[in-house]
Amino acid sequence: MSLLQICILIGAIAFTFAEIVDFKPCGDVDACTIHETRIDPCPQASEHLACHIRRRRPATMSFDFTPNFAAETLEAGLAWQKSATQDLPLITMDKEACKYTTCPTVANQRQTYTIDVPIESKFPLNSYTIKWTLKAPTGQICCFTNDIKVVR
Repeated sequence: MSLLQICILIGAIAFTFAEIVDFKPCGDVDACTIHETRIDPCPQASEHLACHIRRRRPATMSFDFTPNFAAETLEAGLAWQKSATQDLPLITMDKEACKYTTCPTVANQRQTYTIDVPIESKFPLNSYTIKWTLKAPTGQICCFTNDIKVVR
């Protein structure tokens, strides 16, 4: 098996067991349709509650999106949306989105982005609205938020 086939297989397995979670599009800046978001583990999703994410354990996060643009590359971002005007980025996040989704993107073609996010022990126990972004070099952005709660 090639490395690409192995990555697709792992993504498919994670997709199969992940729970579908609620999300909110970012609004006017969005150049994508977000179809579905998933977090594994997240048993709280069935009750439409914030996912309880444990420190020192990775969480698999994925989403299906259709970009309204074509792009050779994408830059990923994950941030705590502290307020309507302030985002605090997760600096340990791998920004090379093409490692976790198909690139180049094709306008109006649905695809999936899947990544394991390490939840470090230094993350404070608290509830957060997290903001996901995928940004094309030309400025188009795919964006949504969902809620999590970092727990022990």
